[in-house]
Amino acid sequence: MRRRKFLAGLAVLPALTFSGCTTLADARAERGSGVVVNYAAPFDRLWSGLKDVLRELDLKPAGDNVAEGYILVEHGASAFSWGERVVIFVERIGTQGLTRVEVVSKAAVGTNATATDWAARIHEKLGQRFKRA
Repeated sequence: MRRRKFLAGLAVLPALTFSGCTTLADARAERGSGVVVNYAAPFDRLWSGLKDVLRELDLKPAGDNVAEGYILVEHGASAFSWGERVVIFVERIGTQGLTRVEVVSKAAVGTNATATDWAARIHEKLGQRFKRA
């Protein structure tokens, strides 16, 4: 009987441990809560420049959709973090060649206090390539 209760407790433990996990869909649903910067660059140039920035930061896209204007990025666990989920929204602003970039960065595990906030790093690198509007 004790063994059965112990095994049942072990079965529940992973669910309790990772109950605060964030998925890429969760991060996409957070649109409007990220760091937004407007750049004086056409959408196409900024989109390709963004891919270069992600490579420089060793961030590998898990998926993208240029028609809907988003890139999904997963950054794996490291010595200091359980990993992060990042969604980058890119959209045209008017017809003057301006582009808005919003970066939503979430910890993969809700209890991860040391997760990297990629928004600042991504915008810093984009700011080196493109003028902020």
